[in-house]
Amino acid sequence: MVERYDRATLLGEVWSEPVQVVAPRYGLSDVGLKKLCTRLQIPTPPRGYWAKLKAGKRVPPRPKLREYTDHPSYLYRPAGQPSVQDPVAEVVDSRLQRVLTFEQQPENQIVVPERIMVLHPVVAAAREALVRPIIDQRGMPQTRGNGLNISVSPALQSRALKVADTLLKALEKRGYTVQQGKHQVEVVMFGDALRLRLFEPSLRSPYEPTAKELAAKAKGEWSYWAKWLFTPSGRLQVMADDGYGGKIVDLDSRPVELQLNKLIGLMAARAVEFLVRNERQAIEDAERQRIRDITLERKRRQDAEKQRLAKLEVDAQNWRRAQALREYLNALEQSAERQELSMEQLELLRWGHAKADWIDPLKPGVVDVLDEEIVIPR
Repeated sequence: MVERYDRATLLGEVWSEPVQVVAPRYGLSDVGLKKLCTRLQIPTPPRGYWAKLKAGKRVPPRPKLREYTDHPSYLYRPAGQPSVQDPVAEVVDSRLQRVLTFEQQPENQIVVPERIMVLHPVVAAAREALVRPIIDQRGMPQTRGNGLNISVSPALQSRALKVADTLLKALEKRGYTVQQGKHQVEVVMFGDALRLRLFEPSLRSPYEPTAKELAAKAKGEWSYWAKWLFTPSGRLQVMADDGYGGKIVDLDSRPVELQLNKLIGLMAARAVEFLVRNERQAIEDAERQRIRDITLERKRRQDAEKQRLAKLEVDAQNWRRAQALREYLNALEQSAERQELSMEQLELLRWGHAKADWIDPLKPGVVDVLDEEIVIPR
């Protein structure tokens, strides 16, 4: 579970006690806690602050906590894992630890058998591909196509196939998926697809031309030879995602056959790292969407208020117009009191009051010809 750092609480702690006292609560050294505060944009007391405070001297006051402006991912930490030196690795403990614990138990040790009766289909296809391989620039045979990537000398091919077969079967037994990817075989762990490769590095030395080549060159004949000579090292490497997802190599005291459990742990660490990163991204995206939704709702309410105010202003203006018309009509009627009003004047007064009522927003429901939308035919 991912939790957020409480910046206000941390600010209060580092200004109430020395960092040497606060740091253990977060599983950090005093230097690590200062780095954490810097990342979270939390000011810390200056050098000599606590000595001056103890001596009764004047010290700067606790500053206010400013708004956080850095990357949102720095604000998150897993529950029970306060260290932020590696924000991704902290979160994987709850899921990765199960894998590591399983792979470290002696009863789960992967053993490469001396003889394999039935090869994994992917390995069987790789063996067929090595019958007619691609020869790379080192002169090393390599599987062709988009199957399992194996690039080893003929002397190591049998061993590489057995290691690959054992590893793939062990991965599937643990619930991981071995699938054909777009370019080569992949292993899906925690939703991440890791490409497997078995590789034998070469020893490089300057190429020594033969006597025949030197003689041909001395005669002026066209000749060309490579700058380097590549010799198979005899050491096998097994890697995921070209080593970024985990890599094991032959050691003098420990061949790759004894390191397959380690490789699975490394692959799981890589996969969980991406999983946690995606989850964190989802949290950040959800937080951004939440803030956006709140902002949109505020904007909607603001627009509604503006529209309501605009209508009120229009109604007020229309009310003033209606009042002005009535005042004028009343004045017109009073000016004609001494003499009898003509039919034309009476009609004007009637018509004027009707129009004033139509304009007046306080008299709803008044219908007038001015409400009609008249469209002249073409």
